[in-house]
Amino acid sequence: MRNALLLSLLVAAVAGAQSAGNWTVQIPQTYPNPREGHAMAEDAAHAEVVMFGGFGGDPSYTGGNEISDTWVWNGSNWSQRSPQTHPAPREGAAMAYDLAHSQVVLFGGYLGSYKPELADTWVWDGSNWVQKSPQTSPPARTYHAMAYDVAHGQVVLFGGVVSSKDGNAAVGDTWVWDSSNWSQKSPQISPPARYGHAMAYDAAHHQIVLFGGVQGYYDRLGDTWVWDGSNWSQKSPQISPPARSGTAMVYDAAHAQIVLFGGSRAAYMEMELADTWVWDGSNWSQKSPQTSPLPRENHAMAYDGVHGQIVLFGGFYGPQRTGDTWIWQGATLAPPTPSITGVVSASAFGGFSAVAPGSWIEIYGSNLAPGTRTWAAADFNGSNAPASLDGVTVNIGGQKAFVEYISVTPGQVNAQLPSGIPAGGQLPITIGNGNGTSAPFNVTVNNTQAGLLAPAPFQIRGKQYVVALLSDAVTYVLPAGSIPGVASRPAKPGETIVFYGIGFGPVMPNIDAGQIVTKTNQLSQSLQILFGQTPAQLSYYGLAPGFVGLYQFDVVVPAVADSDLVPLTFNLGSVPSTQMLYTAVHQ
Repeated sequence: MRNALLLSLLVAAVAGAQSAGNWTVQIPQTYPNPREGHAMAEDAAHAEVVMFGGFGGDPSYTGGNEISDTWVWNGSNWSQRSPQTHPAPREGAAMAYDLAHSQVVLFGGYLGSYKPELADTWVWDGSNWVQKSPQTSPPARTYHAMAYDVAHGQVVLFGGVVSSKDGNAAVGDTWVWDSSNWSQKSPQISPPARYGHAMAYDAAHHQIVLFGGVQGYYDRLGDTWVWDGSNWSQKSPQISPPARSGTAMVYDAAHAQIVLFGGSRAAYMEMELADTWVWDGSNWSQKSPQTSPLPRENHAMAYDGVHGQIVLFGGFYGPQRTGDTWIWQGATLAPPTPSITGVVSASAFGGFSAVAPGSWIEIYGSNLAPGTRTWAAADFNGSNAPASLDGVTVNIGGQKAFVEYISVTPGQVNAQLPSGIPAGGQLPITIGNGNGTSAPFNVTVNNTQAGLLAPAPFQIRGKQYVVALLSDAVTYVLPAGSIPGVASRPAKPGETIVFYGIGFGPVMPNIDAGQIVTKTNQLSQSLQILFGQTPAQLSYYGLAPGFVGLYQFDVVVPAVADSDLVPLTFNLGSVPSTQMLYTAVHQ
């Protein structure tokens, strides 16, 4: 019912519940060697936690004991992977999961004492590491921190330590990764330079949280900062963890709070900590679990979304490195009712703030769903799409929508709006599930809210390309080789290519929302598609057979000058498009 390419490119933000919890030690059959300074992240696309590298030698730090192995945690056991390519051995690297591109991103670290820091970027696709070649990149560094900013669809990197002629020096720069390139940000306010700090995305409050670190050999920090996508701001909680470096921090999506554990109070042994703190968006509170890991620093933690728990591995305590595995589970509490924080039309089709009858929408919020899945054939009643998915319903203006996708973390529901809702004003949207119904969220409804499929991966060198397929249904209309691993070439005048869209309004004969399209049809309104200023001939423009609520446009490429940047616009009736899109045409 759902084309994996066309409709799986929609992104999100959030999750939720509450407090207390306990640490429990795990006894896996296989496990990694003891280490510190390793990196861990949840690989949500493959339902596991991935760990890379670290330092596994003796405490003398003579170098040469850095590790380059890759391990994955499945909720009960560790297993080592043997990728064909992998990053060089290192410690102090940082990793984060890039939700929009379903891959883990690794940057930097260093090879050992008296060796330079690294500035390489790698991605893990579930089976292999691939080195990226960005045009710009942060300077080489180690013991920096990274987190994925769901609200803005990018990985954020801050700080770290670099070598200088005067010894190691902390830095305080902010960088973002968009899956192909790094770009430095210039916030008006920024945390002081540091390394050995921790960062995590607070999905309940749509911001990245940074805590602690060290400026110099002795200057441990205990400050809390948040990143909103463009600027840093310091928080002033009434209660805060003591200053520390080498701590670990991760968002517990099952309980809508950030969990912090351990670290070091000073620059010498036996000053490690074993305290557990949680951040609720405005304040820190210390927890008192019945059992807890031993004190440690330079350990790593990641959220295991499949099992709703945090996993901790390794670290340094006293004179040795550890190789123990612990999990943190919050207390089981009555889950709160769903809460909506935002509604847009499908993001891969423009992501407009207004919607239309029959169009696809994305609803963001917390506590929206009991699990994560998309609809399946069994959810349909003949050709009729489901109005409920695992008990999750969407209601707009008193009418039920058709629920296609639900997600726990980030909290997201994708739905098709019914055809009969009134346009020309605002309507309330609510989400219901087994825990209750959300407060209404008002959204503007227009007669049409048309958008062509143009997802983030089709943004090339700063220009957003429309998704267009050649007649083989495999090759995309793009500058040749512009997306690695994707077959592409420019279109030729006279060829028929296929675009996809949503929100283009009713068709003739009428087909209501929530129906699998079984017959050819045509838009009720006139449609003109232009390549630059040249209109194209349309051989088909209506709802796509075999899909629900997806429009298909078979377009004959007009005779235009050769260019990799042909502007692509359309007029629906008398309404011009607002998307800034491009395609490629060569003779």
